Amino acid sequence: MTDYSKLLVEKLLSMGFYNFLLFIVTLTAIYAILKNKKLLGNSPIINGLISFSIAFFVFAYPAITGVSIAQSLSAFITQAMILCMVLLLGLLIASIFYPNIIEFLQKAFTSRNLLFGAIALSVALFVTSGLVTVIFVSPSPTQGPFGPTGTATQTTNEISLIIGGLILTFIILLIASHISKGA
Repeated sequence: MTDYSKLLVEKLLSMGFYNFLLFIVTLTAIYAILKNKKLLGNSPIINGLISFSIAFFVFAYPAITGVSIAQSLSAFITQAMILCMVLLLGLLIASIFYPNIIEFLQKAFTSRNLLFGAIALSVALFVTSGLVTVIFVSPSPTQGPFGPTGTATQTTNEISLIIGGLILTFIILLIASHISKGA
């Protein structure tokens, strides 16, 4: 039997619809942040232009690097929604055994252990969905912006190492501050 939804998704994927959808989502999110925080003032034209520019860079990323953001992002969102459903189901079952679940959760959400657990879960979700390949990617020499010289690959690897080092340093500082406070 023919699965029409699968055929539709494959056709939309081949036409680049999901990359365009990512462009629209990025444009909307950046515009909302700029409008809400008023980082560039109240001008909708300036906020729109900056949002459009950033969204266009995101839209051009798959063409420059050869890595599709849409597939990894789709896997990430799907895994995150499944995780949310499992957590909500767990809270529903826990509410049967704890009559005052709200008070219990208020005490639980004030501890740093929950924060560290959420950070670890987010990093694990980020790695298992494949989004880590979007950040730590080396453009192919024939498809990269610098042509077949290979200098883009070396530069991207260096940037990836710097970003990875900064993330690791941030995690170590969080753990060290947690230990020094004795919490």
